[in-house]
Amino acid sequence: MTLPPEMLRQSVTRDGEKISNACLAALSSSAMALLKPHLIEMELTEGTVLWSSRGSTNDIYFPASGLISVVLAMSNGELVETASIAREGAVGPYFDPDQSDYLTTGIVQVGGNFFRISASSLISAANKNRQIRDLIGFCKDWLLVQAQQIAACNAIHPADKRFCRWLHESAQRMETANIRVTQELIAAALAVRRTTVTLIAQSLQNNGLIQYKRGKIAISDMRLLRAAACACCNVLNRRHWPSMRLLAAIPP
Repeated sequence: MTLPPEMLRQSVTRDGEKISNACLAALSSSAMALLKPHLIEMELTEGTVLWSSRGSTNDIYFPASGLISVVLAMSNGELVETASIAREGAVGPYFDPDQSDYLTTGIVQVGGNFFRISASSLISAANKNRQIRDLIGFCKDWLLVQAQQIAACNAIHPADKRFCRWLHESAQRMETANIRVTQELIAAALAVRRTTVTLIAQSLQNNGLIQYKRGKIAISDMRLLRAAACACCNVLNRRHWPSMRLLAAIPP
């Protein structure tokens, strides 16, 4: 995919193609000037724990090419996903540097490039720039929208439709049809058994929707995948993305 020039202010390279976090790319040059000295670019591998309820951090992450899963640990040890963030947003345990009570765990579900900034630096910049304040508010809203919708989705929709919803959304947010992710991590995100994920993936492959091999899913037909997903895709769409809301807030 080719990104428009205005989306390349803060970018990294993937397979020779310029990519960026869409929230950072949507900011004005004056807003980016406040953040850029504090942004650290890094590559993170799948399974990396960014924060947990047992160990706090005040870092905020802006994915450029990976995916972060926000999960809750249940009493039986199972993890249930409440939200996921790719290049359309940013995420950390909280956007408040004084927060000390963490309920969630943040895990890199799909490895890639990320930008990290301390919450204190982000809040300091927000105090000087309304766009950055909007960015924080939009990212908080996005986490809440996902948590509410996914709670309902997990309660009433079958695992195969939730799998298709997760895969379709992840592909859209990362802007790629090829996703490197293990069945274990998908199972944890959907709160199902690994064997269930295996059976669903086999069925989707047999029906020509995906190709799955050695921790890599290649989506063969995005339209069919969307049709096989649950109706939650109608809610968790682009209009709620922080990056799209930032772009819409820019005066004509």
